[in-house]
Amino acid sequence: MRAKKGLTLRSTVNTIVLIAVLATVVISTVIAYRSEKQSLTRTTFQLNHVYTEKISDTVNNLFVNMKQSLQVTGEYLSKDLTREDLHEQLERFQRGNPSFNAVFIVDSNGHIVEGSNVEPSARGTKVNSVGTLQAIKEQRPLISEPYLSGTNKLIVMISQPIKDANGQYAGYIGGSIRLHETNIFQTILGTAPSQDNGTYAYVVSSSGRLLYHPDPNRIGELVVGNEVINDLMAGNGGTKRIINTKGNDMLASYSYIQEAGWGIVSQTPTDVVLNSTRKLVMKIVLYMLPALLIFMAVIYWIVGKVAAPFSKLAQFATLLSPTQSSSDELPKINAWNYEANVLHKALARAIRHFRYQFESLSIEAQTDPLTGLFNRRTMDHFVQNWIAQKASFSMLVMDLDNFKQVNDTYGHDKGDDVLKYLASSLQRLFGENHVCCRFGGEEFVVLVLDEDFNKAIEDAELIRKFMAETKSPTGSAVTLSIGVSHYPGFAHNADQLFRLADEAMYRAKRSGRNRVELEQGAGFDSTEKTS
Repeated sequence: MRAKKGLTLRSTVNTIVLIAVLATVVISTVIAYRSEKQSLTRTTFQLNHVYTEKISDTVNNLFVNMKQSLQVTGEYLSKDLTREDLHEQLERFQRGNPSFNAVFIVDSNGHIVEGSNVEPSARGTKVNSVGTLQAIKEQRPLISEPYLSGTNKLIVMISQPIKDANGQYAGYIGGSIRLHETNIFQTILGTAPSQDNGTYAYVVSSSGRLLYHPDPNRIGELVVGNEVINDLMAGNGGTKRIINTKGNDMLASYSYIQEAGWGIVSQTPTDVVLNSTRKLVMKIVLYMLPALLIFMAVIYWIVGKVAAPFSKLAQFATLLSPTQSSSDELPKINAWNYEANVLHKALARAIRHFRYQFESLSIEAQTDPLTGLFNRRTMDHFVQNWIAQKASFSMLVMDLDNFKQVNDTYGHDKGDDVLKYLASSLQRLFGENHVCCRFGGEEFVVLVLDEDFNKAIEDAELIRKFMAETKSPTGSAVTLSIGVSHYPGFAHNADQLFRLADEAMYRAKRSGRNRVELEQGAGFDSTEKTS
């Protein structure tokens, strides 16, 4: 009977090593995927929430101004509602407040007194619209729910009560906004983050009815069962991953518009974040693959060396026979534990090698691919660490002046060359003594470890003067506007430090550009320097 040979030591060890390496790659890939997914999801929520908060504040302030304008005009016109130029006054008011599609005055019984678009024959007509009945009933400043006007148009009405000379309620002055026509929402939300990736924004009323949507056919639609809209109807804002009414998985950020009781929502399909995460993880795997192949070749060679003594022993066993003398000496194989340790150490070295490769890829993720400088995430890491260590440092926020003109005149490729030129200039002038970062677009940040701000101002002046006096890739000089602030000299925390430096930079731009401005926080005493 022929005995089974079984697996050789070399194939067994190679199989074990291969499984271990693949497990390491899989675990590293899973960890990278989850980490990047969380980071991209958080970033998406933050970007959308910043947008909705900005639009919420803008619309809220706009409604306050519209109400105040109606109030002032109503108080002025209510002194004499029979004046001959009442129609002209309302037309003039509408021209000065183009957010309204129409402006009108209705008496306490619901009859039209006059309007900017009211025909003479319509004066005195009884109005029974939802907005009119609500305004007369409540007799207070009001932003109505959407309703169909007498001309069968979906509108929202903003109204202010008016009183006669005796202080009695005399009706209201109102302005209408037609939701299916050009209006303030389309104007303000024209900058919405609507992109090819499916991000879009919409506005809902306090009852959950759509006031603005990229799809005009959905304006006026009542949305039911949406968790985000339920939150907004309760007066709340926030971020949430939801399945919307169309069955799509979305990352939604939303803000409440206090003055009107409405809400604005900006949302991005979750698949966009997941696809971006998958692409990044695939890049990581592709980066690791060559090193993995090289490593496996080395391991194969090492395992061959480890198995060589056992091969010799097997070869010797095949030569044994009953006629051989017992004096044949068995090859000495006393290094088994040692060789096993060598194999173990080789695997440990491999794990360290892959960890180093992964860390190298993480470092690449912390730099700006265009300029090679640190990116915003790395800048935040330095700032937080220095603050935690109670280190004193300055922040220089700089922005290329008139950079849009460079792109428009020379093209984006030349604009990229200008950005790389500035980055190389920062590295050449400051070396490794400073932390140079690209914050985004044409905005750069330099962190300077120092006890006071004088060194930072000198450095800011150095790069400003160098850029102003040196030809850029466009053939002429490009200038910088730079804002400087100091921690803890002028700021208590990272957010305040950046805000002060950013405000100083914008003040430099307003003051003529090609300047350095210093900003100090409230409660600090220092001398401001400009150049």
